[in-house]
Amino acid sequence: MAAGPQGWQVDDWRGAQGARPVKKFIDGLSKPAKAKVGAALTMLEEYGNRLQLPHSRALGGGLHELRIAHPEGPFRVIYCYRPGQRIVLLHAFVKRTETIRQADLDLARARKPAG
Repeated sequence: MAAGPQGWQVDDWRGAQGARPVKKFIDGLSKPAKAKVGAALTMLEEYGNRLQLPHSRALGGGLHELRIAHPEGPFRVIYCYRPGQRIVLLHAFVKRTETIRQADLDLARARKPAG
């Protein structure tokens, strides 16, 4: 992923063996859904911590959700901010319940870099 015009660097979390679950989730979407998620990520690169509802909201504990409406979704990408205008995408999923499942939050927290 790349740096936006405002200098925000957006990257996805990588596992110990090089697994990239957020990239894998996005790659598995249909072409229209992938385009919609890509547009939301571009907006995140451009606006960073200035992005607000309805596109983004804080979840607490340093986690934020990127909210993407789409007929195949809605999609959510949980991310965190890092020093140097960096954003790390921690977890992505289709939101099927009114609230975000605790398991999704726990997984994102486990992937969040310390500090």
